[in-house]
Amino acid sequence: MVFYAYIKHLTDNWSSRYLITFASRAVADEWWRAVSTSNTSFKDGIQRVDAQFYTHNTGLANAPDSLTTTGVATQFLGKVFFTLLNDLNLGSRGLNIIPPLDHFVDHISGNSFFIRSKVTPYDYWYYPQSRNATNSVYVSRTERTRFTISRTDRGAAGIIMIGSDKITIGLTTFNLFVNVEVTIGQVILSHAPSELTFSALLSNFTVGPTSFINGESVKELLHSRNGEEWELA
Repeated sequence: MVFYAYIKHLTDNWSSRYLITFASRAVADEWWRAVSTSNTSFKDGIQRVDAQFYTHNTGLANAPDSLTTTGVATQFLGKVFFTLLNDLNLGSRGLNIIPPLDHFVDHISGNSFFIRSKVTPYDYWYYPQSRNATNSVYVSRTERTRFTISRTDRGAAGIIMIGSDKITIGLTTFNLFVNVEVTIGQVILSHAPSELTFSALLSNFTVGPTSFINGESVKELLHSRNGEEWELA
């Protein structure tokens, strides 16, 4: 589904204002990664205020040119476009209003999140910390557990995560990390973190059989190549 953002000139309120249309929210984050890590003036010339608001200093970098300038983000030419907004007279043209989002969480490395099903958003990842001899992670409709999700490379705190990033998923309260029993695909917590990719977190897990933990009905969480869609909350 398409994702939108505004970008304005850093030093005035009337020129070079655009509505950016991305093919998806993932494309928006990947475009920003390409821009912010490019060895060009675009790295300093474009700033991300938040997921739907950017600024650019056109003396250093004009954001639409990121799609056609070698070494910046030319791979997104067919996935991103810029619509020029009101430039000359602030009262002469209406501003295109971005549709409100039903749900949005910024994917910032090092932050803590709940993880829930995208199709049935009342199903959450849950780790019952008492009487859980197997250290298994479950899916529950009445309980939920917060996990810290971080890129594995050093100095990555605060960076927006994209699908190809290697990540660790750990409890916020104990030094335990999400891992996978390879033979059966069961999701467990262990002291050794498993390097998953961010895209795997969002697409390579599924719900298994029902179990009863502490008298509560939960479902096993399994790792699967053809998993369900999950989102951070």
